[in-house]
This record gives sequence, C-alpha cells and structure tokens, in this order.
Amino acid sequence: MSKENQKHINESLKYQKLYKWGRTLIMSGVIKNGDKFMSEHVLEKKFGYSRQTVRMALDKMEQEGLIQRVRGSGTYVSYHTDAEPEGDKKPHIGLILSYFADYLFPEVYAGIESVMKEQGLQIDVAITKNHLNEETMFLENFLKAGVQGLIIEGTRTSFPNPNQRLYKEIKRKNIPTIFLHNHYSNIHFDSVEMSDAKSSYELTKHLIENGHRKIGGMFKSDDMQGMERYRGYTECLSELGLRFDDDWVRWYTTKDMEDKFSKKSLMSFYRRTKECTALVFYNDEIAYRYIDFLTERGVKVPEDVSIVSFDDAKMQESGELTILSAVHPKFEMGKLTAQNLLRMMKDQNWTHHDNSYQFPVSFNQGNSVRDIRER
Repeated sequence: MSKENQKHINESLKYQKLYKWGRTLIMSGVIKNGDKFMSEHVLEKKFGYSRQTVRMALDKMEQEGLIQRVRGSGTYVSYHTDAEPEGDKKPHIGLILSYFADYLFPEVYAGIESVMKEQGLQIDVAITKNHLNEETMFLENFLKAGVQGLIIEGTRTSFPNPNQRLYKEIKRKNIPTIFLHNHYSNIHFDSVEMSDAKSSYELTKHLIENGHRKIGGMFKSDDMQGMERYRGYTECLSELGLRFDDDWVRWYTTKDMEDKFSKKSLMSFYRRTKECTALVFYNDEIAYRYIDFLTERGVKVPEDVSIVSFDDAKMQESGELTILSAVHPKFEMGKLTAQNLLRMMKDQNWTHHDNSYQFPVSFNQGNSVRDIRER
C-alpha cells in the first residue's frame, strides 16, 4: 500500500472516530440543544487531528442536523431529543461519568446502551467533570428522581469520598448500584474495572525483558487507575531488582493537565528522563502528546526511546508506529457493567452478592518497544 493511500485511510478512521464521539455526546443528552459545541481549534488540540480531519467530522454532524455553525459565534448543538409521551414513561437508570471529552466515552456508552435499550430502560447521563460537588448534585437528583439503578464512574477516586451520606441513602433505598472503571476506598459497592496494576506490571516487565533498565513514567494522581498503574510499575521494578528514581516519574491531575503538558513542562520531564531508555504512560492520550513533543525534537520511538501505555485507543498513529498498550475493553466493559446492574435490579439481596469483575490483562500488537539486549 502506498504512503498516500495509508494516509487517506488513517484520516478516514480518525474522522469517523471523532464524528462518532460527537454524535454520542449529543444523542445521549450529555450536551443538549442550544449548548455550544467545541471549536475546531479545541478539537484539533484535544485529539491531535488535522484541521481537515476535524472539519470532515463536523461537516458530517452538520449534514445530519446534529450541530449548526453560526458565523462569528461558534458551533451549537441543534438536535432535539424526543420527549416521552405522558403516561408512556420508561424506567430510568442513572449513569454518572467523570468525563465525556475522552476517547473511551462513545464505546463504553454504546456498550451500556446496547443492554439497556433491549430492556426498554432509559439512560439519564450526568457528567461530573471530575468535580465532587457535581457528583453530590447528581446523586441528590437521581435519588429524588427515583431511578431504578445507578452506574457510577467515581470522581477523584484516589481520595476518600465525602458523599458517604448519599451512598448510605442509596443503600437504604435499595437502589442497585455498580461502579465502572474504579471504586472508592471508603465506600463499598461492586465494580467492573481493568486489571490496572497487573497490566502495568506486565508492561514494565515486557520492557525489562527487552533489555531496559532505566524506566521512567507519567501517571495521574487523582484517580484510582493512575495509582494502580503506578503501583504495578513500582512493584515490577522492585521485584525484578531494578532501580527506582523519583526524578523519572511525573505526576499530573485533571486540574493541572494543561500546565503539565506545556512545552516548558514537557522539556523539564524530557531532561529529567534523558537517561531512561523506556517510559510507561498513564494512557494513550498523554503518550501521543509526548510522542508529538519528541518528534519535534527529532527523537524517535522506539529507536531512541521505547514507550508503553494503556487503553489501545489508536488515536494518532502515523506511519508504522502503534503504541504497545494494555487493551481497554471499552464496549465490552460497558456491556458487562449494564448486564451486572440488570442482574442486581432483579435481586432484592444484591448487596450480599458479588457482581464485581476485573478484565484480564491483554495487550495490542504495538511496535513501540525496541529490544536493546546485547546479542
């Protein structure tokens, strides 16, 4: 296949992914009629896509009547969700997520919807944007609305949760509730998650087996996934007798993400990890951001530095590079979470039965790791 044809296929896949993401946000009611949609510039920066790719996705959304561009003002949602006829209201379940502006959202939501739609259940989506005050408000609203069940992605899950009163009320009212992606240390509910620590351990082990001895990392400190991925990384280094160096690890949170990924901040991380031959990243989004930074400086992956990550998002592949990444089950995780919630909704004693699940470790076929063992 020629490079031109490969480029065309990559652009087409990217535009379809961006279109699907935007369409899911609107159709699910996360952003509603009249709300302002993200600008071309914001989408380019967020996903790392070209202006042409972003415009193709927005053009398709506009053609389908999902958005409307207003010259000099911006892009707005123009889709009306159909109101339910009086007397024909479906039972509702509440879905609380931390973020919508992320590449996992459409497929996880599609998995949940595929189960709930079949059962005639309406999904009410709420997004906390990783703010605990928002979680409080949505929990209160769902309790008042009398939802039949709840799926919750925890907010700032590396910290104890302050909404214990509301979670106790959920149990008192016997509202089946299951967590997605994570859970809280001080509040007990079942959850469906990735095997984050195990995946990180195995990724780090793979680097070591390929001769890497100086391995740095970048992790998110305000959610459980970040802490678990860090734990797997450090446990592997310790058990296999490798040196750990604080200077080789960078932390970031939701609030300071843009600051931590400024060119100045990335240059600081680059200088501190210059002797590292490999790096472990919290997810593909930040891994690709760092690869773009390295590319601008003529540093190649995996020739000059090996990189591993999480989610298998295939966000910004160019040429032949695919990051070796722990596979996030996406659609299957959403589907299984919804199925487990349905089972709990039919079980009056759901609090006494185990409906938790951790997906087994799985990697994609990435080629971002170089074997540097002496032959």
